[in-house]
Amino acid sequence: MLHERATITLNDVAQRAGVSPMTVSNVINGKGNVRPATRQRVLTAIAETGYRVNPLARSLAGGHNRIISVFTPQLNRPYAAEVVQGAGEAAERLNYDLVVMMLSPNSTSDFSMMARLSVGALLIQPSRQTQQFSTDLPTHVVSVDGPSAHPLVVDNYGGACLAMNHLLSLGHTEIGFISGLEAEPDVKDVPQGSDLYERNDAHERFRGYRESLALAGLPQNAAYVQHGNFTKESGEQAAQALLRLPVPPTALFVSGDAMALGALHAAQDFGLRVPGELSVVGFDDLPMATASRPGLTTVRQPLLHMGAVAVQMLAALAAGEEPLLPAPFPTQLIVRESTARR
Repeated sequence: MLHERATITLNDVAQRAGVSPMTVSNVINGKGNVRPATRQRVLTAIAETGYRVNPLARSLAGGHNRIISVFTPQLNRPYAAEVVQGAGEAAERLNYDLVVMMLSPNSTSDFSMMARLSVGALLIQPSRQTQQFSTDLPTHVVSVDGPSAHPLVVDNYGGACLAMNHLLSLGHTEIGFISGLEAEPDVKDVPQGSDLYERNDAHERFRGYRESLALAGLPQNAAYVQHGNFTKESGEQAAQALLRLPVPPTALFVSGDAMALGALHAAQDFGLRVPGELSVVGFDDLPMATASRPGLTTVRQPLLHMGAVAVQMLAALAAGEEPLLPAPFPTQLIVRESTARR
């Protein structure tokens, strides 16, 4: 029986409908002079067999290209997953197929082939390693948190100020910071073109931390700054270093939710009550922020919306339009249970 087979082919559909494979192909791609009754018979056969159209194969066969490629080096991280989900929902509404690929500097030739079959490419957090690849792509490119002709960015500085003002309003004056850079996050000391320079989101969050302290008349304690790489493990290690200080901070502003989750685990290991003895604020508002205990106070950036806007811009570019580049996306402070008055 057809449903017992691992893969349903176009020939299977044709046999079920009693038509030629060419007729099935014409129905799928909206081509040819197919009688309504025959078209309905083919559509019924597709539904009964569970046949799924392979968008890559359809493009290779010369069908109408409705593919948007998504390239990311970090699909295993929740940030990228949120952007991809927003992009996928928008692509479905616009009748585009979305193909997601992990971007590796060692296999750019394969990705270039995929890009040639696409009407546009969405790059999520491209790095210096992948920038030359994105420059050479023979298609329209929109990036999220990275350089391109059409970059989408978040107001990271404003979001950091929201987080800091929240902690300051609660009476905290000894505030630690965990950066998303694995080096001293001072942009003037980082050579342009390096991976560190391109993590503008991390630099802007660090700038918001520093300037918020200055506006409050508070000195910046270099010992209160630690560095991570946006992973839970790096956040936990950085928080442990801060909590071992002779006078540890009473609050932490962590520039990514995954790292903030690691900071909560570190506080638990040190026997500290959150928020009774330590307040923690993250950045992103990923699903893990509501799943953590206590619920994580964080700065929301509209990742789903950014993915959707990226796809809308690529669809417009494919249609020969030049969409306006949106202003930096605003952020929002989401107060949960991980912060309290000093």
